[in-house]
Amino acid sequence: MNLTFKQLEAFCFSARLQSFSAAAQKLHTTQSAMSKRVAELEDTLGVSLLHRTPRGLEITQAGRQLLPLAEDSQRLWQRIETEVSANQTLRGTFRIGVTELIAMTWLTRFIKRLQELHPELVLEPVVDAGLTLFQGLESNKIDLAIMPGTFWGASYTTTKVGQVQDPWMASPGMKLPRRALKPHEFANYPILEQSTGAAKNKFYEAWMAEHGFRFNKVFATNSTTVLRELTISGFGISQLALDYVRPDIAAGLLRIVRSDPMPPPMVYSAVYRNDNFSPALERMVALGKELCDFSSRANVPAGDAVAAKPRRRRAAVG
Repeated sequence: MNLTFKQLEAFCFSARLQSFSAAAQKLHTTQSAMSKRVAELEDTLGVSLLHRTPRGLEITQAGRQLLPLAEDSQRLWQRIETEVSANQTLRGTFRIGVTELIAMTWLTRFIKRLQELHPELVLEPVVDAGLTLFQGLESNKIDLAIMPGTFWGASYTTTKVGQVQDPWMASPGMKLPRRALKPHEFANYPILEQSTGAAKNKFYEAWMAEHGFRFNKVFATNSTTVLRELTISGFGISQLALDYVRPDIAAGLLRIVRSDPMPPPMVYSAVYRNDNFSPALERMVALGKELCDFSSRANVPAGDAVAAKPRRRRAAVG
């Protein structure tokens, strides 16, 4: 029996993506090459592994038996290539999904460092809401997502890369008490939040319900940048990443609104499918943990963040 890693690889991706063309795109080859490799594998084993249907590929009983073994072979191949090869440079194209806050802070440094370490690795960043990124993971359109959350299911590897304080913020011009607001008092003020689909909403949903936070007038936006601008302009109270808006607080554009209790830190995790067997993902997760820093805005030199906005009256924080 003369099986090859390439045949098993073609079968794995074609079975998971239910399409020869999608598998070919993932592996940077042609649809005919995918189909040929799977056909050769079927001839060698003497069984049908995938049914070709108008709706796409359907895995057979024999295919279901082979799939976990084929996935094991891919993990072994990756280990051989990574641990034994004299060339430790990672290769390939990977789509990484991040939220807007990451894109505005440390994503550029992450990509630059990754290119320095592995010049033959190509990264395609996707910026979107967390729940949309997770849908991309489910459909194999994204290889790795970094977003708020601590657990995304048993089928996914979830690793904490960092966290950020996400307190309530408002313009100093809003007439808010200096004392800590009780959860029910938030119903007296307009609230700004991110639109449905933000993993941030999912992260805080249970905590807010547990402590009885009530909101009457809510404005939603799908942009962190717009959320910050609306808050500075006095449209309402919002939750903003403290590390990111410290220059705005220092400039008197924003103030922290205390609550009793205060929101817990928001955890950011790197998430990828358990069946995505690439050592590059583990390296990227480790690099993400090293570089995760929400305090430095992208393309803003140190010390210029405050100067980028006109200074207003300094307000007390609290």
